[in-house]
Amino acid sequence: MESMSYRDTDYGYMNDLRSMYILFKYQIKFYLKTRRFVAMLIIVALITALTVGIDLYEGATKSTAGFANSADFIAGSLSGPLITSIGIVAAFFGGDATSIETGTNSGYFIMTQPVRKISILMGRFFAAVLLGFLLIMIEYAGVAALSQDFYGTVSAGILLSIIEALFLIASFTAVAFLFSSIFKNPLIGILFSVIVFILVFVIVQAILEITNIEPWFILNYGGEVVTEILSPSSIAHVTSIKTHAFTTENYEPYIWEGNAIMGGYLVISLILSYIIFRSKEVRPQ
Repeated sequence: MESMSYRDTDYGYMNDLRSMYILFKYQIKFYLKTRRFVAMLIIVALITALTVGIDLYEGATKSTAGFANSADFIAGSLSGPLITSIGIVAAFFGGDATSIETGTNSGYFIMTQPVRKISILMGRFFAAVLLGFLLIMIEYAGVAALSQDFYGTVSAGILLSIIEALFLIASFTAVAFLFSSIFKNPLIGILFSVIVFILVFVIVQAILEITNIEPWFILNYGGEVVTEILSPSSIAHVTSIKTHAFTTENYEPYIWEGNAIMGGYLVISLILSYIIFRSKEVRPQ
């Protein structure tokens, strides 16, 4: 029997917030001191450099062809790499966030302290979301600089896109936390998150669209509103594409629909993460 249970510890609301803040700061420092943060920084910087470099090499005339204004250009430039980057960052920052506490010796000290598990969970969650958001801002900065260079302006809609990106980062991170709560091994949690975000979601979405089924339950699909919000009036919800004897449907989520999908993943994943995390016992390895 445990000498002290998180379930039986009666801490006040302010104590919970204080504990959450302390764990938030601890997690930020932990990420910044690890090679993982450096690796994520390099990956995002390379993706940004590739995007910016190609457009600069091709020149303004070719790079802006097909884009009527700054908003369309920013949406087109971010539509490919942004969701991939968010998925990778969320997987590496969230895939071992709780399993490192219950599955290794490194978290044994924290887990045996009179701190509610909800404080541990949310402190780590906010830290992962904040650092993920800061990394993704590198891509926004690169594309905004291109827009300023090519069009002489940056669409004000980029602010709405950044807000949606923050929402998407939180949703992906929440799912990664869920996987981390399920798996005891931190490495498995990270790898599983990467596979699901980068491969499974993408493949399932492609298969559904080929068979003319709207992938309304796929997070990547909902996350497309991150770029759609820049020029929502110019995007059709369903577009028919005829190839030889076949006709397939290309789906784009409504803004409300995309936010509902992201919100569902965020809330449900965090709730399940807490339930699983709270039920786990901690023992020295």
